[in-house]
Amino acid sequence: MTKKLDNIIEAGKEKIKIKKWRKIGLAALINTIVGFNVNAQPLNLPKEYSENISVEGHEKEVFDYDFNNDGIKEKVVVTYNSKNDFIEAVVSIYTNQDGKDMLTYQITFDKKFSIMELQAMQKMFDKVKEYYPEYSKNIQLGETRYIVIYGDNRRGDIIFDKIKFNNHTPENTNNFLFIKKSASLLEAPNGNAVAHLGFSEKPEILFDMVSNGVNSNAKWYFTEFTKKGDTNVTRKEKKDKDGKVITENPTTVRGFIAGGEGNVSERGFYWDKMINRIEIVNNFIDTALKAKEDLYIITEYKPLSRDKPSEKDKFGNKNNQSIVGYTKSNKEGEIINIPDQTIFKIIGEENNMLKIETPFYGGPYFIEKTEGTYQKAESIKDQVNKFVAIDPHSQTEALFQRNPETGKYEVVTYSYVTTGKDGYGSYETPHGAFLIAFTRPYMTFTRKARGGDKTIPGRSDLAVAGSAKYAVRFSGGGYMHGIPTGFNFKGSTLNTSVAQKIGTYKDSHKCVRHFDDQIEFIVGWINADSKIKDRDNTIPEEPVIAVVL
Repeated sequence: MTKKLDNIIEAGKEKIKIKKWRKIGLAALINTIVGFNVNAQPLNLPKEYSENISVEGHEKEVFDYDFNNDGIKEKVVVTYNSKNDFIEAVVSIYTNQDGKDMLTYQITFDKKFSIMELQAMQKMFDKVKEYYPEYSKNIQLGETRYIVIYGDNRRGDIIFDKIKFNNHTPENTNNFLFIKKSASLLEAPNGNAVAHLGFSEKPEILFDMVSNGVNSNAKWYFTEFTKKGDTNVTRKEKKDKDGKVITENPTTVRGFIAGGEGNVSERGFYWDKMINRIEIVNNFIDTALKAKEDLYIITEYKPLSRDKPSEKDKFGNKNNQSIVGYTKSNKEGEIINIPDQTIFKIIGEENNMLKIETPFYGGPYFIEKTEGTYQKAESIKDQVNKFVAIDPHSQTEALFQRNPETGKYEVVTYSYVTTGKDGYGSYETPHGAFLIAFTRPYMTFTRKARGGDKTIPGRSDLAVAGSAKYAVRFSGGGYMHGIPTGFNFKGSTLNTSVAQKIGTYKDSHKCVRHFDDQIEFIVGWINADSKIKDRDNTIPEEPVIAVVL
C-alpha cells in the first residue's frame, strides 16, 4: 500500500520542483481559503470493481491490501487530482462479497492537501489503515459506507509555542462535538455503550460516517474523549477511608456517537479560517495604504440606541448601532447593516452619498454622508499586528500577534467564550472586522426596571443590575468582558452558572463573555503601555482589530 501511495506523494514533489513560486497575492489567498475549507467529495464509482474504472479529470492508483489481516486482500482505488496547488484524494475500498469485489468504503478527508505539506498527506493516508477496524464494525452485506477522516487543524505557518496565557486553553484544538444534553459513546454503530458523556463535554472527532444501508440517514462520529475531573460534568468525589479525595488518572476512550442537531453540534478551533480572515483584513489595509487611500471606521456608538427588533442582513447583522449600506446610490436595491467600528475606505461619491468598500462585506456600498457617523482610523499606519478572532459558531476565540519581520502569526492565548444570542433586546455578536475602541476595568449591565429601582436617565424601563470585570469595546455596545454578577455577589465567579455555560450556547445580549482572569490578561495585552486615557477608558496606542467570523 505504501509504495503505491508514495507515487502520489512523488507526483506532488515533482510539481513543487517545476513550480515557479511567487509571493501569494489576494487571488491566491482566496484559492487557499477555498482549498482549506472544501472537502474532497465522494465519487460516483461503480458498485462492482472493474479494471476500467476512471473519473474524468482524475488520476488513479490501484492496488491490493489486506486491511483486516484475514488473508483476503481488498481492492483499493486511490483517485486524485491537483488544482490550485492542492491535491484532492478519495480512497475507495472494494471488498470481496460472494466472489465479487464490491464498493464497501469510500474515504475522503476534511481538507485538501497542500503540495507543500505532503507529510500531512501521508499521515492522513496512514489513518485509512489505522481506522479500518473501527469503520468496518457491524458492516452489512451490500452496504457502502462513506467516511470523512479529520486531520490536524493547525497550520505550519502559525506559531503555537509562544502562548502567554493558558489557564483556560483546551488541549483539543481540532474538530470536536459539543454534547448538548447527553450522549452515549458506543463501541460500534448501534453497539454497546462504553461511556456516557454529559452536557458541554467535547470529544474530539476522528472521523464521521454515513451509509447507504440500514439507518442510511444516520451520521456517526468516531470520537476520542479523555475524562478528567475538570470538565463541566457533575461527578461525586471518591474518597479513601481517611476522607481524602482520590485523584484518578484521566481515562481516554474511543467510540461512536450518533449525530443529530438535537444531540450534538460539530465545532472546532478553525485556525485556517481565523488566519484567512485576518489576512483578508491586512491585505485590504495594505492595498489601501499603498494606494495612499485613507481608512475609516463607522462611529455609531450610542448606548441603548435602536434597541428594537430589526431584520438581519445577508451577513447576519441587525441594525442595532449600525448604519445602512445601500447597493445603489439612490437608496434602492439590497441593503446591509454596517456595525459601529467597522473598517472601510471611501472610493468615491455619487448622489451626495459616499461610495465605500469593506474587508468582509465587500462593496461597493453607498452610505449617507453624515457628519459624526464615521471618522479616519488615524492609528492604522501599516499592516496590523494584533488581532482577536472570535468564532460564534464554535464559541471559541484566539488572540494572534503578527511578527512583522516574518509575517507569521503567533497564538497568544485561546479559549472558549460565550457570544450573543438573537432575541428581543438581545443581538448576535456582529460579524465583521472592527477596530477596538477602548478598554476599561469594569462593565455594567442593565435589566428591566422593577418597583423601587433607580432607573437610567432617559430610560425609565431600565435599571443597572450589576457588573463584570474588565471590558473591551469592539462594536457598538458589544464588549468583551468577564463574568457578569450582581453588585452584592461574593465568592468565585467560576462557580456561577454563567461561567459554566462558557463554550456551550450563545447566551449573551451581544457581548463576548470570558473567564475573569482570561479577560484581565486580554486587556493587558491590548493596552500594552498605552498612556491614552479618557476617564476610565484606556485607548490602545497600537491598533487592535477584532475579527468576528
